Amino acid sequence: MKPLLATFLLLSTLPCAHAGETVLFDGTGLDAWEFAPGAWEIEEDGSLVCRMETSEGDDGTVKTRSMGYIWTKEDYGNFELTLSYKISEGANSGVFYRVDKKDPVHLGFEVQLMDDEGYQKTHGKLDARKLNGSFYEGKAPEAAPAKPPGQWNTFVLRCEGSRQTCLINGVQVFSVDIDEWTEVGKNPDGTPNKFKVAIKDKPRQGRIGLQNHGQVVWFRDIRVKSLD
Repeated sequence: MKPLLATFLLLSTLPCAHAGETVLFDGTGLDAWEFAPGAWEIEEDGSLVCRMETSEGDDGTVKTRSMGYIWTKEDYGNFELTLSYKISEGANSGVFYRVDKKDPVHLGFEVQLMDDEGYQKTHGKLDARKLNGSFYEGKAPEAAPAKPPGQWNTFVLRCEGSRQTCLINGVQVFSVDIDEWTEVGKNPDGTPNKFKVAIKDKPRQGRIGLQNHGQVVWFRDIRVKSLD
């Protein structure tokens, strides 16, 4: 195959930005992101993965841990984020957004990504507000459209003002108005959450981040479109 033709075929397989979109990750580089050195890497298939480390404790047990977060270098307020993700068995991950990096959990939002069945086998039953596709801690998912571990899923998150809507594989898993979360540590339906600030008072602009909280998770084709 001639070099010029080979280059053309490679480029034709990469995601292209549509009008108003920014490609955050297309399998070729991580210039739009910041992360701990060596923590995240691009695999041969062009997917983004958090490297796992194993260590043996004094008692001989082997533990596997992930290397944490990867953050966009830019802040985003009103936006539509699209990506694909694939999880391994028992994985626990998340998409963070509108985050103040000083305290990602309490000063940011998260959509939970998880192998519900595999994770609960080893960690026990979870509240539905912590399952895959949940508005984490705030609202249980409306549906469970995720594919089994090892298969790719599509993900769309739209944030505009106080409205946040998320779809997995084209199915809405939540649509919330965060202005309804007026009390610290409490959801509109009276159930508790762990946050130190009322959800309505969380940042309306901040970083987008990906988390690996146990086992391997892959991401690809990550784009963001500003709605400002």
